[in-house]
Parts: sequence; C-alpha cells; structure tokens
Amino acid sequence: MAKKITKNIIAVKDFENTAKKIASGALRMDKEPSVYKSLFDNVMFSCDNVDELKKFIKQNKFKSKDCMHYWEGLIVGGSTLITTTYDTTDENFVENTCDNNNLIYIANWIK
Repeated sequence: MAKKITKNIIAVKDFENTAKKIASGALRMDKEPSVYKSLFDNVMFSCDNVDELKKFIKQNKFKSKDCMHYWEGLIVGGSTLITTTYDTTDENFVENTCDNNNLIYIANWIK
C-alpha cells in the first residue's frame, strides 16, 4: 500500500517541555522517540492562546461552530494545538500514538 501524507491536529500539554522529554526518551510513550520527533518537526500551524484560535480554525478549514468550544477548552487547560503531517501507510497511525494525557488526538484527513 502506498504511503499517504496525513494532516493531523493534536493537542499537546506543555508543548515545549513535552516535545523535549519525548524526543530525549525521558517521557515514555508507546512508539519510538524518533516517531514523535518527526511529528513535532513537521508542525505546519500551532495555536496556544484563545485570541488566535479563529485563525487556526480557518487555517485548518474547519467551521468555528463545530469545534470552537472544545478547542478553546483544550487551550485554557494548558494545551497547544498543532497541525502536523506524517507520512505513513497507516492512516490511523497518529491517532494510535496519542496517549490522551500528554498528546490528545483531535482530527486528521488525507491529502
């Protein structure tokens, strides 16, 4: 099966520290640290404050009425929303790598 580039939206708690800890192996996750490093290296858009949320939603081609309150709650809770790409044959790969504690899967779609 051919690889598909998938665009993913993920909420990362304390983005800077979490990315460093996962990449260095200090924070144990299900997959290899290189997988997470690749996710964090391919960030297209990010949003960590409510004032920029509408712009982030528009960049990701979502409707504000569908996701505004949920995404706003994630940001207020200390998460950074990121849009990242990952090249894989498994379209649910990123969804399965998130632990719903430090990394919360939100959505994806195939280019």
